[in-house]
Amino acid sequence: MTDANPIEIRSREATYRGLRDARGDRFLGIRYAEAPVGQRRFKPPEPVEHQGLVDATRYGFAPPQARRPMPAWAPKGEGFETEEDCLNLNLYTPAADNGRRPVIVHAFGGGFQSGAAQGGWLDEPGFARRGDVVLVRPNMRVGALGFLHLADAFGAEYAAANRGMLDFIAALRWVRENIAAFGGDPDNVTLVGMSSGAFTISALFGVDGVADLYRRVWLMSGPASRIIDRDTAAALTRDFLDQTGVRPGDSGALEMLPVETILKVQEQVLATHLGERNAPGGRTFGIVLDGASLQRHPLEGLASGRFHDHAIVTGWTRDEARMWYAFGMMPTVRDRQALLSSIARFHPMDAEQQLAALEQELPGLIYTRYEEAFLSRAIYRDPAIRTLETHRTAGGRGFAYEFAWVPTFENGRLGAAHGFDEPFVFGDLERVPLAQGDEVAVRLARELSAALLTYARSGNPLLPGYEPGVAVVSFGGI
Repeated sequence: MTDANPIEIRSREATYRGLRDARGDRFLGIRYAEAPVGQRRFKPPEPVEHQGLVDATRYGFAPPQARRPMPAWAPKGEGFETEEDCLNLNLYTPAADNGRRPVIVHAFGGGFQSGAAQGGWLDEPGFARRGDVVLVRPNMRVGALGFLHLADAFGAEYAAANRGMLDFIAALRWVRENIAAFGGDPDNVTLVGMSSGAFTISALFGVDGVADLYRRVWLMSGPASRIIDRDTAAALTRDFLDQTGVRPGDSGALEMLPVETILKVQEQVLATHLGERNAPGGRTFGIVLDGASLQRHPLEGLASGRFHDHAIVTGWTRDEARMWYAFGMMPTVRDRQALLSSIARFHPMDAEQQLAALEQELPGLIYTRYEEAFLSRAIYRDPAIRTLETHRTAGGRGFAYEFAWVPTFENGRLGAAHGFDEPFVFGDLERVPLAQGDEVAVRLARELSAALLTYARSGNPLLPGYEPGVAVVSFGGI
């Protein structure tokens, strides 16, 4: 960061003190809901009303999460601190004035188990200034604290399973009420997310009373599909409670459970196999169709036409599943029967036909590569297309792209893997080792970033509208 001077701006009842330097204004760690601790733990976010002077010159905490070592080729950042008191947001603007600039709200990814609104690869002030937009990045709860379904074990007081999603909505309400004072246009808000962040944004199509909080979405590897049924979520909760020793109904024990125990046990009860996590009945955290916080399946919400005036961009990477194999999280597929069993999680009645079609399209692959190709499509590409088709049928506009850029690292071993497109969409490759020295990567980042910024400004992502049966745009493909 360059040398910065304090700046104060007035919004509603409060004055916010942020920082100004040559690259613009930033306001950090703004609390948008009460701290979710004590009796508020495992409860929906409660509104907070700021008064007087609010210090927004330092980052707040990111949500509690397990910290894992990252490979040398992963994007680099400065890191972040974690605490349960994590319901805060960071705001970056070229100038806190009356500019009414487009607003981009970014939801971080991390498998519903990790992530943060700061300390990563993104140069937020640089992006906001380059695009002349206001960028908002909220922290929200993840893991069991954010998504463990407790209604069946603890009653109506804990009916809302999707606390992390509700946190995000609370942040959007803060944006709606305050962003004009920071140079943003509350009537021109674009939501952008990758992976669990995109799944969270997609879920909003199944939520009542949120349509006026945003105008359009850009979804990276997170279409409106990955929704967990209540019985599956309840079974996961039973395992979690059994391993922590908390009896159903004992809310006091739940409130006193050490956060270290929560993080340890959630790792033990979740599946690690990508297919098992994402197939129906998968043991994972995510958006639960609880009937309280999520009133209907997001695809049903789209089909109803409630969001026909909201534009959708949805993208996927060509080799989505490759990341899990590269990290060693997926075992080698030893034989054809094991491959069919993996496919049958998604297609129990026609696994043979699914594999035969894949073999005809991609002849000569080893079993593991067939599984990878199948999971990439079954979890990400195909549901993305289904999202757009549902939206189109209801009168909505949608756009699609496939990201196919492959880094030269180890002869392209990583493929065009999950998450690779996000730095390109934000046009920020400075902290992405895999892209250094690659002129093609620089060009793609320029194109995708221009698409996002034009989309945020006008609703036009510089992509052709989605049409069934027509090939989508490929970025980086040969």
